[in-house]
Amino acid sequence: MIKIKSNKIITLISIFVLVSIVSGFLFYNVCANSKTNEEELYDNLEPFFEALNLVRSEYIKKDIDLDKVVQGAIKGMLKALDDPYTRFMDPQSLKREQEDMFLGRFGGLGIIISMKDDQLIIISPIEDTPAYKAGVKAGDKIVEIDGKSTEGMGVDEAVDILRGEKGTEVILGIKRENVEEILEISIIRDIIEVKAVKKEVMGKNNNLGYVRITTFNVNTKPELEEVLNEFKKDSDIHGIILDLRNNPGGLLDSAIEVASKFIKEGPIVHIKDRDGIVATIESRGNEYPEWPLFVLVNEGSASASEIVAGAIQDTGRGKLLGEKTFGKGVVQQVFNLYDGSGIAITTSEYFTPNERSINHIGIEPDILVEPAAEDDEQDIQLNKAIQLLEEELN
Repeated sequence: MIKIKSNKIITLISIFVLVSIVSGFLFYNVCANSKTNEEELYDNLEPFFEALNLVRSEYIKKDIDLDKVVQGAIKGMLKALDDPYTRFMDPQSLKREQEDMFLGRFGGLGIIISMKDDQLIIISPIEDTPAYKAGVKAGDKIVEIDGKSTEGMGVDEAVDILRGEKGTEVILGIKRENVEEILEISIIRDIIEVKAVKKEVMGKNNNLGYVRITTFNVNTKPELEEVLNEFKKDSDIHGIILDLRNNPGGLLDSAIEVASKFIKEGPIVHIKDRDGIVATIESRGNEYPEWPLFVLVNEGSASASEIVAGAIQDTGRGKLLGEKTFGKGVVQQVFNLYDGSGIAITTSEYFTPNERSINHIGIEPDILVEPAAEDDEQDIQLNKAIQLLEEELN
């Protein structure tokens, strides 16, 4: 037990009273100045509380699940913002998303989905996963899951259905651009383990380093450093191909680290918040050679991939080859709620070093190269990058 002498108690009481008076005065002034806004807020919320009380007092079932009702209200509120990236996650969904992002291991099909025009859309299939091997493409709209319409279905609800035990089947009804009929694609669920970075040595003289980044998570930076260090030690490597195709993005900090490995100095991205305040994030520097660089992109390159691609294009560090990117130029922050659930809220928009906005626009490549037809196994885009890089080196 801590003992305090009586004169110290009197002093503490005096300080407490003084602080209380000052705090009360400040609180009164703040409330007086914002009274109209507070009253307006309560007026707007009054119908909600009236409706909630009516449900509790009049609904035919007395044992309603209030947690479910409140979560439904939150989902409705966020949906009214008309932002596909601002969403509610129940405790299970939040935990699952955090594990997916940080561990890079999860069960399911291997697709990243979002909402566009109130329709579930595939941002990208993850390479070497069941969905990727089944032929799912970026931009495909999911209109049915196991024969059930997805109309009115949210992202988290869809993910809960698509997740399942390894070896079980799910059938997606896909609406694909320029294809009239609904495609039925059968996919067998599996445990998805995402390796963030893959590498190869390519070119006629084995002098090109190929780096494939599949996602931006906590493992991306160390895995990329390991690969680039190997290329640095190999005196035969004279050029780099960075493949960001079908990379749906991930952590903002990971994107900045990746861009910094190729851009020694200068801005990587500008981030503007709701008040219009712009923060410019500079390169963190590197000790790698200024290898000639080509970056492969397509419509499945989104978010963090676009930050890296935009930075490389604007700084002139390398050339983009392929197709226009997805066009997700906003940043979300996850806020935990007291019951273990969470809300991902779009808090800011990012711009390329030249202050280009890409949200709903995407990034046009320097060299437009369409992919091969579905029945053609050639990687035309990669082959073109190899050809141009070898010509540049020669």
